[in-house]
Amino acid sequence: MVLWRKFLRSTCVLAFNSRSKCPAWIIPPLLLFDALFSIAVVMKVPYTEIDWQAYMEQVTQYIGGERDYAVIKGATGPLVYPAGHVYIYSILYQLTDKGTNILRAQWIFVGLYLATLHVVLMCYREARAPPYIFPMLLFSRRLHSIYILRLFNDPFSVFFLFVAVLSWQKRKWTLGSISYSISVGVKMNTLLVLPAVGAILLQAVGRDKALRQAMIMAQVQVLLATPFLLEYPKSYATGAFEFTRQFLHKWTVNWRFVSEETFLSKNFSVGLLVIHALLLLLLLTVQWILPSHRNFSGFISLILSPPTDSEMHQISIRVTPRYVLCSILSANTIGMLCARSLHYQFYSWLAWGSPYVLWQSGLGPLWVIPVWATQEWAWNVFPSTNTSSGIVVGVLLLSMVGLLCGVKLLEEPIAEPRVQSEKRS
Repeated sequence: MVLWRKFLRSTCVLAFNSRSKCPAWIIPPLLLFDALFSIAVVMKVPYTEIDWQAYMEQVTQYIGGERDYAVIKGATGPLVYPAGHVYIYSILYQLTDKGTNILRAQWIFVGLYLATLHVVLMCYREARAPPYIFPMLLFSRRLHSIYILRLFNDPFSVFFLFVAVLSWQKRKWTLGSISYSISVGVKMNTLLVLPAVGAILLQAVGRDKALRQAMIMAQVQVLLATPFLLEYPKSYATGAFEFTRQFLHKWTVNWRFVSEETFLSKNFSVGLLVIHALLLLLLLTVQWILPSHRNFSGFISLILSPPTDSEMHQISIRVTPRYVLCSILSANTIGMLCARSLHYQFYSWLAWGSPYVLWQSGLGPLWVIPVWATQEWAWNVFPSTNTSSGIVVGVLLLSMVGLLCGVKLLEEPIAEPRVQSEKRS
């Protein structure tokens, strides 16, 4: 009986520990479990065609020599994704017998899913997240569907984003910048976290090196887009990064409870944009500037009048793995809260970070697990209803408030890491 109590006590300490990294051996069993579950999904659940065929039709035209985004079209409409998407699905086109071998494509996406899970778990471990939230990454029905049964392009963008996060957590700034730019080059949804990326790099490496990282990101974008920019630059710019796209009310997951007239109105769109900007400013002043140990005006002075090397060193030390992950996820949460419209595949932007974001509130498992389960239910309601969309927005709002209230958790409880930015940037 005494041994059993000691075992339970040790298990609880391990599950709820957030003061040090969890043991690395926790990750392989989780990956194995989800691998077996994903295999079962492929074997038992029918594939659903949504965008795969359109992707294949579009890359067929690209492979055939077409470079004008205004001309490249598929069954669902024109090509509206950056060049990285085209290259990835061109490779998949070749690997799947010109897009006809769906089963092989599903196995590839199982690999992508597991690779993303591994990277996300590593990000959580670097941030010293408690292991009790790890299983929530495994039990998302909608997330498995997006990857394995729908073959959307969002998973590739999300994968490169979390590779960037892990790189920044390990202070590999250039690798992170390249990976992040590739993520944006697949699908521009990860632009939502760009403000947080700027705050991280400014405080981690200083103004001049942060600008150099920005130039690296820009160069990656140009490199990816070169075949299109050389022939039809305007067509590429307006097609790959279209910010004026009109969404249909019948497909929205988050604003179903709003009337169609309101949903389609310009005032609604502008209002969301203004709220988004204000929330980003609030998060910057409350959370993102914490490593600088300055107020807002002092933070801005990091740009106008960079600090001394010794002061910059102290600021950089405070850009911890936990700070990096929380900043990126908070920017993404606010972006999704204020999004013009969310579709079901966009859950892949949210699901990987949601357990951490909810834990960051500091309210414990009695808060985290039920709210996560409610959110998961809402994203699985098809078509969306007033109730489900209200829950989607409500959980995002609660998550944002929790992030603001959980700022104290940003302070690392363990000794500060050794700065390696000069060597690795």
